[in-house]
Amino acid sequence: MFKRNSARPLLPLALLSCSTFLGHSAVAQAISAPSSSTSESSEDRLTTIIVTARKLGEDIQSIPESITAIDARTLAAAHLTTLDDLNSLVTNLNITQRADNTPDVVLRGVGTFGVVQGVGFYVNDVQQFEGQSVRPMDIERVEVLKGPQGTLFGGSNVGGAIKYVTKLPTDTLTGEGSIEYGRYNQQTVDGVVSGPIVPERLLARLSLFNDRSDGFLDDPTLGKTLPKSNETGGRLTLEYLDDQTKITFYLAGDHIGSENMNLYYTPPDDHTYSRIYNGGVDGTVPSYRRNLYAPTLAITHYFGDITFNSISSYFHSSITSVANFDKGALAPFDFLPPPLSTYKPFVNYSQDFGKSVWSQELRLSSSESSSFKWLAGAFVQRINSNALQTQNLGIAPTIGSPVGAIMLAPGLLIPGPISDVEYRHVNRDYAIFGNASYDWGNWTLGAGVRIARFDNTMTDTTSSCGPCFGRVKDNADVLPTASIAYHFSKDVMAYVTVARGDEEGDLSDNPLTVNEVLPFKTEFALSYEAGVKSSLFDRRLNLNIAAFYIDYTNRIFEVGKYIGTGIFTFETNVGSSRNYGFELDASARLPLDLTVSGGVGVTEAIFGPVTFFDGFDNPVSAGGNQAPNTPAYQATLAVDWRHNLHDDLVLGARVDSRFIGRSYWDSAGCSALAPGCPYEGFRAKQTAYQVVNAGVSLDVGKHWSVGAHLMNVFDVKYNTFYAAASEIGSPYNVAGINRPRQWLVNVNARY
Repeated sequence: MFKRNSARPLLPLALLSCSTFLGHSAVAQAISAPSSSTSESSEDRLTTIIVTARKLGEDIQSIPESITAIDARTLAAAHLTTLDDLNSLVTNLNITQRADNTPDVVLRGVGTFGVVQGVGFYVNDVQQFEGQSVRPMDIERVEVLKGPQGTLFGGSNVGGAIKYVTKLPTDTLTGEGSIEYGRYNQQTVDGVVSGPIVPERLLARLSLFNDRSDGFLDDPTLGKTLPKSNETGGRLTLEYLDDQTKITFYLAGDHIGSENMNLYYTPPDDHTYSRIYNGGVDGTVPSYRRNLYAPTLAITHYFGDITFNSISSYFHSSITSVANFDKGALAPFDFLPPPLSTYKPFVNYSQDFGKSVWSQELRLSSSESSSFKWLAGAFVQRINSNALQTQNLGIAPTIGSPVGAIMLAPGLLIPGPISDVEYRHVNRDYAIFGNASYDWGNWTLGAGVRIARFDNTMTDTTSSCGPCFGRVKDNADVLPTASIAYHFSKDVMAYVTVARGDEEGDLSDNPLTVNEVLPFKTEFALSYEAGVKSSLFDRRLNLNIAAFYIDYTNRIFEVGKYIGTGIFTFETNVGSSRNYGFELDASARLPLDLTVSGGVGVTEAIFGPVTFFDGFDNPVSAGGNQAPNTPAYQATLAVDWRHNLHDDLVLGARVDSRFIGRSYWDSAGCSALAPGCPYEGFRAKQTAYQVVNAGVSLDVGKHWSVGAHLMNVFDVKYNTFYAAASEIGSPYNVAGINRPRQWLVNVNARY
């Protein structure tokens, strides 16, 4: 049958304050907040976390690759609620949520902003293509896998993978509720109930939430702040337990209504920051609406020493949005008769997206306690996507008001066509895979391979295109991995790992000059990694170091170009780079109830010979340049303190900081022939910055807790996205800005 069963406070507080100015993460280490115990027990040691990074339960310190695991207590203590917050917990990870509500991710210089699939997102081993985050109250842990994960996870993981493992139902009746309020009218309500339906046989867990905010960008044109948002969702988990069988059913649903759509501002340069957005010339408020649901059925059955796993999943999402496209930069149409020639032109951009994903994975694996561990499986997936994107051109007599606005169409005062993009896109993936490791004395040898086939098609359904159809396929995509590890003792291991990953070739509907469907090639990353993992002083210190070299070919980039009234983007291959660097991380459990964690990562991602064309079609060489969106260094530092004031009172405090080095926004810079380019090869960049977060909590007995958090303590400003006018050929620069300082307070009840 399956079942789950007083030190001085001034010094710790002083250390917490000091860490604010000094600046947390880990390569292959477990990040966990301290317990409240002060006795000499296992609670005075760093927690050992079992992860499923290789689809088997393993101690994270025994796996010969770089992995960060973040447990539920640390997620709460660090107040990790958005994807951006992972930057403060993982080195060499550059992640942000862009203005169309999708993540931009670069890991060790692999991946690119605008191409989400470079780093895969998973919930309970099922890849997510929308809504790539999970509510903190639902998360058991987060696993960040660095380096190509092609063998076990397939394509779309060329840079790594981010896995969410959600909480399972409890075998006793429990409940939890949380209310939070913060700056910008941030309001969050979470609730969970969990327990048995049929004791020891059928368990259930249901969580619901609502999250709303008024936004932090001032829009003087509309006379309000943006983006207001309101998100509601939930997750149901049912778990059936039998002697040899476990069946788990997950159902997640989410609705978000937001004004966060294309909220980029137009700064004069790359180092002038502003939280003022000018848009809505005709009074149109940006809008983003998304509905999604995702059922998953996971079956585990034990045949003695062999385990069978089946994961069947379905995902469906629909998105509608309206955005300001012109940024208020269009000049009046002088060719129109008065008074229309004095009206302000505008372009709105409406979009409708639909996506459905079906996948099935079957696996057989050996006992996790055997010296010879193996896993073999098969995978099939189909993704159906459709899109309709339309420009709507008009003129408005009064800026910021819909009164008197006139929509213009071909044949109505203007001769030009209004651009639209409409397509159907189908991705089919098939694969068989296997992985094995063997313990031979102090050595562990590992190897695996995935043989995959993909077949992708796209059909442009607009009336004017050429070509209107494209197809890209590969019948034998081979993704191997191999590793060798030597255990100096049970707590110290050195390893070398080689792995190959890819982002499969596909098609892009390119509306730039001629509306056409164009293919791009598969990109590959061949990674070499060597490292040492150690747990020292009776597991009171984890000290880990890893060095890597990645041969990154056929890099896929999202290219943007200004065409007439706005910026269009499409994917294409841009050349190759050589990425190399290291990560050094430590986590220590200290006296006085302190846990200190820190890390530093350095990445160089250098382009080989490659020529880019700027927004005015001028050639510019990127050879020898650092690739964009790759900070020169990233460092983290966190101090956690958790102390028993009394039998029923536990005080906690945490300060974490991240240091981000200089990075570039473009690949080659601008041509001296381009308007506004200071000199040949000038590159827009993000200067180095530091962000500090702090929080305190008080647990009152077993049933109540209160907390307060201050995010971005010093209100540091930096861009999360930037495109120079010369790079995209527009009359203005485009940028997105980070979240400002925000305070939050919360109350939590448990029973």
